[in-house]
Amino acid sequence: MGNLNTQKTLILNSTFQPLSLATPQRALSLLLDKKINVLKESNNELRSVNQSILIPKVGVLTYYVKAPYARRVALNRENIFIRDSFCCQYCGNASESIDHIIPKSKGGSHEWSNVVACCKKCNLLKADKLLNKTILKLKKIPNTPEGNFWIKAIIGNNPDPDWMEYLITA
Repeated sequence: MGNLNTQKTLILNSTFQPLSLATPQRALSLLLDKKINVLKESNNELRSVNQSILIPKVGVLTYYVKAPYARRVALNRENIFIRDSFCCQYCGNASESIDHIIPKSKGGSHEWSNVVACCKKCNLLKADKLLNKTILKLKKIPNTPEGNFWIKAIIGNNPDPDWMEYLITA
C-alpha cells in the first residue's frame, strides 16, 4: 500500500470542473457519506475488519458547489513561477528568481504586470536597470492570472497522469 499522506484525490464539481484536492481520509469520508462518485480508483486501499475500500484518484460531487473561481490569485513567488511555467521570461531557461521589470527603486510596483520569473544570470544582467537599458527582451507580456489558475496552483507542475483528462479545461 502507498503512503496515504502523499496520494491526493482530485475532486470535481458535479459539472466536472476541477474543484480541489482531498487527502485520502477526506476522499473516503466523502465517499462513505455518498457525497462523491468515484471516476477513477487508485491501487491503494484502506482495510478494516469488515471491508476493504480502494482510495479514489478522481471523484465527482453528487451535488453542485458554487466555486470561488473569481477569487484573487495571491501575488507570490510560487504563483509567479506557475504563471510563467517555471521559465525565465527573458531567455527561456529555468527560473530561479523574480524580477521587477521596472525596478522598485525606479518607481516600479509589486504587481502582476511588473513581475516575472527569471534565471539568476538574467537577473544579474538586468540588475537595477530599466529593461530598455539592457539587451534583454520579454518573451511575453506578464498578466494577472484568471479563471481556473488557482487549481493549477494547488496541483502544481506535475499533476497525477490520471487527472489529465479532467484538467484540460482548467
